[in-house]
Amino acid sequence: MFEQLLAEQNKHWRGQKPEAGFERECLNDLMSYAATKHIIALLGVRRCGKSTVLKQIINRLMDQEKVYPGNILFLNLESPVLESYKNDPANLKRLFDEYRVAAKPKKGRVFVFLDEAQFFPKWQVFVKDLYEKGGVKFFITGSNSRLLGAQMATLLSGRQIVKKIHPFNFQEIAAIKGIEAKEELAIAENGPALIGLCDEYLKMGGFPEIVLERNDTLKRELLANYYRSILYQDIVPRFEIKKTKEVESLLLYLFSNIGQGYSYNSLGKFSQIQGKTAKEYVGFFEESFLLSEISNYRYSLKKQENYPKKVYAVDNGFIETASFAFSENYGRLLENAVFAKLAAADKKLFYYRNSFECDFVVKGKIKIAAVIQATKSIQQTNEKREIKGVLEAMKIFDLNEGTVITREQEDERKIDGKIVKVIPLYKWLLAN
Repeated sequence: MFEQLLAEQNKHWRGQKPEAGFERECLNDLMSYAATKHIIALLGVRRCGKSTVLKQIINRLMDQEKVYPGNILFLNLESPVLESYKNDPANLKRLFDEYRVAAKPKKGRVFVFLDEAQFFPKWQVFVKDLYEKGGVKFFITGSNSRLLGAQMATLLSGRQIVKKIHPFNFQEIAAIKGIEAKEELAIAENGPALIGLCDEYLKMGGFPEIVLERNDTLKRELLANYYRSILYQDIVPRFEIKKTKEVESLLLYLFSNIGQGYSYNSLGKFSQIQGKTAKEYVGFFEESFLLSEISNYRYSLKKQENYPKKVYAVDNGFIETASFAFSENYGRLLENAVFAKLAAADKKLFYYRNSFECDFVVKGKIKIAAVIQATKSIQQTNEKREIKGVLEAMKIFDLNEGTVITREQEDERKIDGKIVKVIPLYKWLLAN
């Protein structure tokens, strides 16, 4: 029944290793969980490289752990072949049974990789059954945070470890482009090249296919296709959205206003929908990892809700490609890149605004751990605003040090007994 699909997706059974591209930084961390019994769920926006990471894990298992190829099953559940079978989890059991016949796994553990699991609505029933029987290790990917919703949490509580996969970070891009940037001396020597690469990264982002593509026109076309496919193939049908023009208009508006404050009522007026509907749509964008929303930090959660929200894109490429902007705004691109790195490090983020504004307030386990300002450069026209913004936040949160990230300026200022470090973006992105 599924023989051809299994053969096409599992060529490693016949000695053909999966093409896995540039090895991701997260791979060593993920491999450390290979020996555990837990289900490993890899979540992230479409096209960020989740499938490639699965293939890299498969290669590592075969090359380093000496796992027999027949003990590894890879299934892309988004395959059109499976479209008519997806509503019955029993079909996953049939796939697994046919795999055992076709691959003839040896005695020992079997590794099952389910790519884009959300395309089988009840996949977790199949996974839980095999998990409890033992002898099967699962790696699962998904492009929607509802993959770990209430139903899965109930069925798989305590059985899963969640890891986020992001587009290439700047360190990975520098390595791909052949620019040495691991040691401090190399970073200093390659400063001009890294600034140029950083400028490109701010415009085109870090999606693997985009980084590897050389044609700028094609890059923009691919990025436009990415966000449209996420919107019209994932978000609209999954959440049964009827007002497709309004939801696309809202998404483009948000991409065009990165780092700008808004209320849900103002979003609703722009898109000609109700404020509560606008809030719901923003939630859909977040669940699909397109955007992330942050709040103005206040000790009272109730007060926090009364202040404007801000939104940032998962990748800078969407800002350049899918926005209404008619002129380049380097500052907002830089600000989004700062957000992306902080979010990839799983930081809890806010902004702070009182007399002045500080772009990012980073919460630690108990209190605020860092404050960061992002601007293209510090000049006479903006010095008061940018420096005062970070200083005010430092005083409010009792911090002795704050950071201002610029395109290429570097400095350290001591003001009122506090230290403000001015750091070039490329150096900050390369720091661990």
